[in-house]
Amino acid sequence: MKKFILLFFVSFSINAQNTVGNFKVYNYKIVWQKTYNKSININSQVITLRALDFSAKSSNYWIKSIRGAKLKVEKKLNQTRLSVIDIYSIPKFYFTLGWFFGIEQNVRPKYIEEKYLFKQNLREKFITRDARIIDKIIQAEINSIISFNQNEW
Repeated sequence: MKKFILLFFVSFSINAQNTVGNFKVYNYKIVWQKTYNKSININSQVITLRALDFSAKSSNYWIKSIRGAKLKVEKKLNQTRLSVIDIYSIPKFYFTLGWFFGIEQNVRPKYIEEKYLFKQNLREKFITRDARIIDKIIQAEINSIISFNQNEW
């Protein structure tokens, strides 16, 4: 029995994971963080996230409803670290009165931690599938901001 309990705790601690790709758990929050070895012309700001190019099979309802986050920028000599925090989704439910009029219900944001964090560890679904999708969404928005800032008018 003691061997079984020991084996259970060892296997549980091996499966418990709090980093995947550019995501990590810090102070009970899921943070996307990436360091570039160059100076990037970008400032801290609120960013808009959209899951436009993902099919229904490759994403879930939380990802389809992803809306935004906060981008924090830290700079050192020839280095820029980008951190994306407070990633949220706004699930929408409509009450319709005819084909042209609808009232949006339940517009409270649902943060990424509510969906993918359990006792300071990332959920298995996030590790195996959803982290890659959310990473692509964040990277696309950051690339869009960087390329927009580099274009001179």
